[in-house]
Amino acid sequence: MPKMPPKKRISKRPPSDEILHAAGIAIRRMRLNQSKGILALAKKIDDLRCSHEIQDIISLLRDCGLNEDEIATYMAVTPKLGHREDRIKSQGLGYDGVRALVHASDEAIAQAMNLGNAGGPLGANEIARLRDIPERAKIPDSDAVLKLRDECFQAECVRMAQARQQSFTAMARELHIAMETYEGNLRYVRRYYRLAENNKALAKLGTKGTAALEHRGAVVRSLGETFFSDKEARIIALAKILLKEFDELFPGRAIPKSEWGLVGNENPTLRYFAEARQALVALQAGGFLGGFLSDASEHDQWDALSSIAYLAGVHSGITLSKRFSPRPVGKLNAFIVRAASGVEAVGLDAAGFRIRATYTSMSPGRPRGRSTTPSGRQKVVAYTKESSSAVHLKPLPLKQHGKRTLPNAWNLRRFQIDQDGLFSDLNGEIGRLGGQDVHLLAATLTDQPFKERGRGEDDERQQFGHAFQLLRDTRPKAFFFETSAEFRGPKHLPFRNRLAQQADDLGFAVADFQLNASWFGVPQNRPRSILMGVAKEYGSRLRQPVLVNPVHRTVGDAIADVAFGFLPEIEAIPEELRTKDQAKYRKWARTWLADHGQKSALDTLSLIRGSSDTFNNWHEIGFNRDETYTVTPRLEDLQTDSVPLSLPLLKRLQGIPDDWAFVGSERAQLAQICETTPPVIYRVIGHIIHAALTGQDVDIDLAARQTLDSKRWKRASGFSSMPESHDPARARALEWREHVLRDEEGP
Repeated sequence: MPKMPPKKRISKRPPSDEILHAAGIAIRRMRLNQSKGILALAKKIDDLRCSHEIQDIISLLRDCGLNEDEIATYMAVTPKLGHREDRIKSQGLGYDGVRALVHASDEAIAQAMNLGNAGGPLGANEIARLRDIPERAKIPDSDAVLKLRDECFQAECVRMAQARQQSFTAMARELHIAMETYEGNLRYVRRYYRLAENNKALAKLGTKGTAALEHRGAVVRSLGETFFSDKEARIIALAKILLKEFDELFPGRAIPKSEWGLVGNENPTLRYFAEARQALVALQAGGFLGGFLSDASEHDQWDALSSIAYLAGVHSGITLSKRFSPRPVGKLNAFIVRAASGVEAVGLDAAGFRIRATYTSMSPGRPRGRSTTPSGRQKVVAYTKESSSAVHLKPLPLKQHGKRTLPNAWNLRRFQIDQDGLFSDLNGEIGRLGGQDVHLLAATLTDQPFKERGRGEDDERQQFGHAFQLLRDTRPKAFFFETSAEFRGPKHLPFRNRLAQQADDLGFAVADFQLNASWFGVPQNRPRSILMGVAKEYGSRLRQPVLVNPVHRTVGDAIADVAFGFLPEIEAIPEELRTKDQAKYRKWARTWLADHGQKSALDTLSLIRGSSDTFNNWHEIGFNRDETYTVTPRLEDLQTDSVPLSLPLLKRLQGIPDDWAFVGSERAQLAQICETTPPVIYRVIGHIIHAALTGQDVDIDLAARQTLDSKRWKRASGFSSMPESHDPARARALEWREHVLRDEEGP
């Protein structure tokens, strides 16, 4: 029987290679599918052209989330690239590559197809190079591919440099963890010695307390023997390595401490890096057993731990979130030509704008708060002042830093948008810029013309005409106008198209969309329409303010400490010691939070434009809109299951900082609060526009979660308001510099 030849073993890839191989097949399939999706979208647009007007199609595409650049690209795909559709699908080009082909010459497109067939990488960068250097079209395919491979080698060098920065960040995080551990144990040791040296406290310790103290003493002794010396050596070693790497990766950051304040005015990032370098210099020298280096005054503050946290990209701590809030580097000039109260300026300021003037149409004595009875007659809602009756239990102090009057804080000026005097006053304020650009014109326009009974474009109250006239007169780099959600309904589509055409004629790339304040952490259902534009040279960078993770905040999250300020102290009292009124107050507060705390509020505008069912609508979500007193732990105050709508509570529902002071009668303040656009909306839209104009992108997911502070301009000596100081930030920086120099020179 003939001997059978041995079977050849089938070579198998290791499991890790099998996973990579399968992933590679999937990725190649995905690349091909993305080209098919782009071409299918372009085909859909071509089909619509047969039955609809171009302007209506453009409006539809805007509603679907496409920006002006995407709309122009998809509309040009079929006329420019239709005959190359099969070859484009085989290349797996993404949107950027297709866009580059649309803008390329015919010769460059043909050469790009040849390069793709020859196996060379094909994307937006390669197509752009073919477009910019026509001579490349005469180079044989093989030579062009070799040239592109050389460029890939250069790209790999860049990638290695980026990897070096990543290793630097990892080492900075290791240093930050070591410092946090060191500081935590240092606090533990200090607490032990404070207790051990307190004879009165020691005398009160029982048997268990003495045993626990002895155990803590043993832990402290063991820490003193090994932990602090080992950890300090590790911190010093890491700081030395990082300092050397820092100076190579980030040259020019060795700025004297006395100059930090002035540098930070124009470039906060540069200041943060200067602070971080100073921290590394201090740490690599050692000698921090008494604690890490820090410096604080009434003008500014700095500490080594926070600086290393910034360098490591750790911003989650309470202190750090306040110090390192996402704020763009460059400051741009902005005007708000119609605001309810001026607090909208706080949002734009946080987004990197200098508010040169804020024009408000609200009058402190303007009668508001009217509603109608079922019979149709108007009634004036009576608002009572907050109760100031004496109570035996004080509520927890709210974080109120002392209210202040703010009429001049943002150069607040009272002019209606349709008044003749507005433009002359605005022109005067622009003249004070000394030739600087007007970067942004913003306004919240009245929404009644677009409501159910409004007449839209023909309504005498609609203000888009006045707003666009200001655009023609002032020629800003960007604008955004906000109004009711109904503005984007089918009824007003022709008017929106005409406005978009006017903006295009004025040189703006436009986006209009709808957003809801509830997406950004404001606990109310407040949908609004936004019409936004930037100069066409910046149009390709214009995006919509869409959060990856919307900020969902309930009514309970927003108002619990205002509506139920007595609750924490009552719960701290043992149950058997609580009085009847305290027990009833606790039950009332807990029941309300359980029944209504997870809900969202209605649009607060309904409080000043309500109908006969407004009271019932608010009552269903747990509020009494006709009362504004503060409920206290007294039986006579606890005769209702509802929470009175006090002004501080309404500010929380609108996302307005607690320390912002409104002026006028209680009804006038109510109107100002309800008509105000939540400042976070101004902030996120401001970030989007700022990024389009400067290229300085900001993480708006992080920005939307930051607390807005209306007291950012503190009163430094020498001035009492922004208009008098001209540049309060510089004044504060100079005072900080004097403070540091005094410390450096000694007494």
